[in-house]
Amino acid sequence: DLRVETINVAYRQSRRLTEFAARLVSGGEVTADPSLPEHIENEGVAPVFAGNLADVPSLAQWLSQRIREIEVFTRQLPSIAVLVNHANMLEPLAEALSRALADMNIRAVACPKGQAIGPENDVRIFEVEHIKGLEFEAVFFVDVDKLAEGEPDLFNKYIYVGATRAATYLGLTSSGASLPRALQSASELMTEDWETSVR
Repeated sequence: DLRVETINVAYRQSRRLTEFAARLVSGGEVTADPSLPEHIENEGVAPVFAGNLADVPSLAQWLSQRIREIEVFTRQLPSIAVLVNHANMLEPLAEALSRALADMNIRAVACPKGQAIGPENDVRIFEVEHIKGLEFEAVFFVDVDKLAEGEPDLFNKYIYVGATRAATYLGLTSSGASLPRALQSASELMTEDWETSVR
């Protein structure tokens, strides 16, 4: 007496991020229109993407600009996570991002092995393999092209889990100019910055 039922109600993400995650799962074809629970309106903003961010200073500068946009929108900095591919990126990116955000009194902290250390208003940097079960208002997924090259068998899993950690704001970067092939189906849902996506 078992039967299959389709569930298409998103429990925590904005509508735009729910649609983005659905594209990732379906390979570009959305078979069901995801919806929010009744009495909840949360359109959200489009995910953002930037290419050619191959060095830590450039990456930290782009991240700091997007974080400034989030603070303008929310008026109080929400929980933010940055996902990196390898542990050796944690400290260098945390130091560079802390410098880029110093005038805002925002600190970036490295969180090895998924340890969510530090105050709530710190920007936390995690290895992508250690973020399952964590939730943030904003998530930045850096060097997705390198992840696709280095972990081709796990890439789809990592990108889906990473994308669904964000409730409202999602940003992705590549070291090269474009997104990996696996993300091309969702590229039309993305924009360059959040100032553009809300105009």
